[in-house]
Amino acid sequence: MNDNHPPASWPDRAVGLGAGVASALLFVVSTRGSSVAMALAYFAPLPLMIGAAGFSLPGAMVGALIGAGVLLAAAHAPFALAFLLGFATPSLALAAMVQSPLPSRVRDSGLRFAAPGAMLETIILLAILVTGSGVALLLAHYHGFEPAMTAALQYFAPELDELVANLPPVSSEIGAEGVKRIAIMSAAAGVAALQVMLFAVNLWLAARTIDVSGRLRRPWPSLPENLALPRLLGPIFLVAAGLAFKGGLVALLAGIVAAATGFGFALHGLAAIHGLTRGVGLRGAWLAALYAVLMVIEPWGILVLALFGVIESAFSLRARKARRVKTRN
Repeated sequence: MNDNHPPASWPDRAVGLGAGVASALLFVVSTRGSSVAMALAYFAPLPLMIGAAGFSLPGAMVGALIGAGVLLAAAHAPFALAFLLGFATPSLALAAMVQSPLPSRVRDSGLRFAAPGAMLETIILLAILVTGSGVALLLAHYHGFEPAMTAALQYFAPELDELVANLPPVSSEIGAEGVKRIAIMSAAAGVAALQVMLFAVNLWLAARTIDVSGRLRRPWPSLPENLALPRLLGPIFLVAAGLAFKGGLVALLAGIVAAATGFGFALHGLAAIHGLTRGVGLRGAWLAALYAVLMVIEPWGILVLALFGVIESAFSLRARKARRVKTRN
């Protein structure tokens, strides 16, 4: 770890530039539609984050712009825009948070860096903005919510018909068309949650990779003790989850907010469980059993973790445990 933050050398800039181009290539490969290609899509931000945070942020920015330019020149303007706004910009912003010290008003107080909770909060905000921007572009293209919904129902008609055919009747009040509308509106929420997972996993992998290489200019904190979202997000999540059942554009936007914050709280809850079980006998077996149960009841397990994360955020269970342990010692 180097606190002096020396300027990047030309080889570092070259690595950063190459990482930006590599992310763009991974992104375009992911559009091929195969299972391997889709798996690559999940790690498209990783080279860019490593290049930006570990080598050169300006170099990675230039590389991302070159990659977007290549996509644009290949007659894939939507792909270029999606990569630049949906992947590159959030990745660069998060990489900057990893390595850039926070401003301090206290002289000689030492360097301070963004906490894991602040980075996860930023990931949630970025996921909401990216997904919301995509929805806004569709609404603008089709001149309103209902025309956009009609176009989506027509475009995905075969898949929606298959979905309805394989599902048991939901209720006497919700017919096939209602189920299709719910599926379309849930897609945006799913994208928001996937964005949170994608950026959180890639940021963690990038930070750990840079740390192992000795290029991380900060001590990497223990996530089970330090990954915590602010209490204010709890009411926002609960209100957004309630509004998601209202219907119409309000429900669509509320679902995006609820999905992004909810997945963030699920990560908070998972970290809290790891922290609270430290020192517990047979901890590994308990955690393995927990993961097995979560996989069986998925996706409800995510909701359970999210609700536990909200509770832990409100009552600071890990801090209470730490105070009890300190008092005993």
